[in-house]
Amino acid sequence: MNSASLHPQQSAAPATHSPPGALSEALTRGAIAGLFAGTAFILANMWYAVSQDKPAVGPFLAISTVFHGSDLPVPSPENVVIGLVTHLALSLTFGMGFALLLWLVPMLRGTPMLLGAALANGLALYVLNFQILGRTAFPFFTNPKGPNQVLELLIHPLIFGLLLTPFFLGWTRTSHSR
Repeated sequence: MNSASLHPQQSAAPATHSPPGALSEALTRGAIAGLFAGTAFILANMWYAVSQDKPAVGPFLAISTVFHGSDLPVPSPENVVIGLVTHLALSLTFGMGFALLLWLVPMLRGTPMLLGAALANGLALYVLNFQILGRTAFPFFTNPKGPNQVLELLIHPLIFGLLLTPFFLGWTRTSHSR
């Protein structure tokens, strides 16, 4: 046997790696950021529920109304799980949406602009989720017995929004990666 048969030649074709800052990287960063920020967000909601002598799983029951399209939460172990899964799916989606925004508008990636974009994104999520969808499709979100509007107005931008930012600090995209 000769040495060529022991060591097959490697292909001369270049490796197919995505360029730095490619859309796939942005979406991956967004998914991870969304899960991280969403976890902190739901923990803040759970803390608040307990501080008001309500069950810690209350936020998951409220979120389950999104899945069911129901007017009021129905306490059950299944709805806690449904609320958790729905919350995680929405957190992933919202994180990826923020990443897509940053991928499309690179000028938002400098630290001051990133922080502003994150705060604005969180505020926009509050307006969409509570003031638009809550008034049209998910009435429990604007029900006086539902989520505390002041808390939600604060934690959407200050917790969910701002906790997305560490995943995008210093992130760059090459001009040819679109």
